[in-house]
Formats: sequence, structure tokens, C-alpha cells
Amino acid sequence: MRKILMILVFALFTLPLTAQEDTNDEWTIIQPGGETICARGTPYQFFVRDIGETNNLMIYFQGGGACWNAFSCREGGTFDDDVSDEAELIRYARFDGIFDFSNEQNPIADYDLVFIPYCTADIHSGMNQVEFPGELTINYNGYVNAATALQWVYEHYDEPERLLIAGSSAGAYGAIYHAPYILQQYPNAQSVVFGDAGVGVTPVGWDVLELWNIFENMPPFIPELAQVDPDEFTPSMLYQFNAQYFPDVRFAQFTNAVDEVQIMFFRFSASGNTVEDWINGMYAILDELDQADNFNSYVAPGTEHTILGSPEFYTLEVEGVAFIDWFQRLLDHEPVENIRCVQCE
Repeated sequence: MRKILMILVFALFTLPLTAQEDTNDEWTIIQPGGETICARGTPYQFFVRDIGETNNLMIYFQGGGACWNAFSCREGGTFDDDVSDEAELIRYARFDGIFDFSNEQNPIADYDLVFIPYCTADIHSGMNQVEFPGELTINYNGYVNAATALQWVYEHYDEPERLLIAGSSAGAYGAIYHAPYILQQYPNAQSVVFGDAGVGVTPVGWDVLELWNIFENMPPFIPELAQVDPDEFTPSMLYQFNAQYFPDVRFAQFTNAVDEVQIMFFRFSASGNTVEDWINGMYAILDELDQADNFNSYVAPGTEHTILGSPEFYTLEVEGVAFIDWFQRLLDHEPVENIRCVQCE
């Protein structure tokens, strides 16, 4: 079955895309067809804001939960069902934070933006179809959907001067998962990979990742990832080994210290997991990653989840360091501190 899927993916990525396009104000809706599909079988599409003012590009991976059994994958379960539609585009086009293109402080207001929606419940990395009890079929097709959108990007953007690869929540994992392929495509860009509220505190060897089949498409040119043992894997390894392989790229993460959504999914992942376990695991992961010269992190107080689409993108300040200034310095490849809130509750 894996060989058949890989043949289909290879054929998809070596044939010209026959995408249909619709325009909505500044956004273009791309309907790539082919092997793309959402979790419950609805069509997949992605969105592009190509303003052509600079040679800068942002690739953004949307968040929206995840699922791995009949209970979590049920209607109204723990992931946003098939949100790859025009209404979702309009909602994000009116979003705040980095999507507020009228804000003069917005550091990516003049970037072209490719928005990769999330509708597959597998952190943009799956390639499997699973039938759960109750005649429930879920297409974990996140890898194929995202890789198809990225193939379109490669065909339409030759040499970005600046490149921001980012994602929020589940999209943070999609960003770091697909980052090595994007960075290999654009080796001369001044690149930043930014994870927003997706630190990766999971049980070691979490079997859900094999259910989604994320190990099938690890980058073959990074040996530590291509040959990783699923029983020893944690998502933080994606940051660790990508940062080692791409020393000229800046990698960074943001999280709130008591992020209630990340904690909720952590407690779902294994019985007995506690809030304190997540907090301790989060700090352990970031403290280890912070040892790399090209990785930085910013930990803010509170229970909120994500920063990129929030008004706090412009107003948050921790220990005297404004997040917007910290983020701008990342984009400029200037030195930044690792920020930790002192009173974090």
C-alpha cells in the first residue's frame, strides 16, 4: 500500500498542476484537484495573496486540532472539519495580528502570502486512510495536500529574497515538518521558520504519529530524520535536526506558559498526563533547543493559545521585550534573546 501511495504522490508532483483559480479581493483561491482531499472527503483548496510589492514570501500553515480515534474524529470532535473553503478565507482575511495588512507595524504586510489550510486532522503530515468503528472514514492526507500547494509555490516563486515559513497550533508542526523541503528549494533566501504554539510535548514514540503515517515522508537528505526510530521520536526532533542541517536559517518558537489548548491535547494523548507534566516538558524542550545558535524561543505568561493571528502580536511585552520587536529582529536575522516570563500564571 505504501508503494502505491508513493507512486501516486510521485506522479502528482511530476505532472503540471491543473489548478482552477478564483479571485477574492487580494486573495486567489487555488483548487489543485489531483490527489488532494480533506479528512471527510470534501475538496481541498488553498489561498494566495500575491501583491508583488517585494520579493518576500510567507508560507503559512493553518491550525485546527487533530484526531486519532472514533471519539476524537467524530462530528464535532477535536479538529476543525473541512475548513478549506471561501468562508474560511474571508474569516482569515479579516483576522488580526500578522493578517492585519493595514497595520503599519505589520512586518509582513508587503510579503506575498501562501495560506495552506488545514482539514486533515494530522498536523499537515499524514498520508493514510483509516476506517474507524461506526463507518467513519478519515483521510489523513495532510502531507499530499501541503506538498501539492508547495509544488504550486515552487512553480510560481523563483527566488524569494526573504522567506518566512510559519504556522499556528497544528500548523506549527506542519511548518517545521515541511520546512526542510521548502528550504532546500530556496537555499539563497534569508529564511525564518517560526512555530506558533506547537512546542511538541507528546509521549515519546506516540503511536498516533504512525497511524497518520508521518514517517513515510521524512526528508531523505537529513539522515537523523530519514532514519529515525518511531519508538524514540518526539516532534521536537524536527526542530533539532532541521536547525543542525540548515545552520544559516533562523528557527524559533512562541508559546504561552500555560497554553490551555496544548495542555488539553497533551492530556488527551495519554492517561495520567498532568498540567505540570506539560509545563515541565515544554521548558525542557525549549531549554534544549535554545542551545542551538540558530534557535530562539519566547515564552509569555497566561493560558492563551497562539499569537500570530492575535491583537497581542502588536501589544505583548514580556520582561521588557516587545514581541513585535523580537519578531522583527528574527526576520532581519539580528540577535535576539530567549524570553521567559517570570510570573507566568
